[in-house]
Amino acid sequence: MPHRKKKSFIEKKKAVTFHLVHRSQRDPLAADEKAPQHVLLPAAKVDAEKRREEQRQFGVFFDDDYDYLQHLKEASGPTELVAAGPSNFDSGSSDFRDEEEENKVETVSKDIPLVVADGRSH
Repeated sequence: MPHRKKKSFIEKKKAVTFHLVHRSQRDPLAADEKAPQHVLLPAAKVDAEKRREEQRQFGVFFDDDYDYLQHLKEASGPTELVAAGPSNFDSGSSDFRDEEEENKVETVSKDIPLVVADGRSH
């Protein structure tokens, strides 16, 4: 007997999503102490689909009802990508090298006598 695909308990196309919100101050029941102060507000399905499409444009592909776009911020000013200049990193070594040190040329003068550790000059 082949295994049948189990029908999901909630069909997403027929499901309705609600948001729990405070009751409006204009609602006559807002003054009633016995009435609940929160009500369920049906969420517009079109808005959810628009939000998912916009999230996909920003690279968010999660399939839940969370609004990930609320974490995006507008840039405070114009932004520009700047290419990095030449690196001071020597690929043969794991140390960084200073440009001035790299450009130094070591010279030895032949006129200066060489003094050995025992104090004799050569």
